[in-house]
Amino acid sequence: MINNNESLLLELESFFSALSDRTRLEIVFYLLEKGKATVQDMSRDLKKSQSLISHHLSCLRNCGVVKVEKNGKYSEYSINGEDVKEIILIATRHAKNYGKSILSCDIIKEEKENR
Repeated sequence: MINNNESLLLELESFFSALSDRTRLEIVFYLLEKGKATVQDMSRDLKKSQSLISHHLSCLRNCGVVKVEKNGKYSEYSINGEDVKEIILIATRHAKNYGKSILSCDIIKEEKENR
């Protein structure tokens, strides 16, 4: 039973927290669209500093959302496998179907205000 598995609950909480930041979501959707990209590409196209992109990529990489491959002097990032892609696509479909109720959740609003 998952409720009794403290380690798994902590891992899932961290995984979903990695996806709860707007900049990280922008990076994830960018990589879903492009397939792979460098920090420089993402910085230019998302209009964010390279240090900010790198910071968020580090989180996404540590949580297993993205992977990195060396290509000459550049590192190219991509989504880490079909499972992650599927999770993102399912979550997107869910948000489209339940967007109004998701946005009206007072608990989520309160948590956002307290960050």
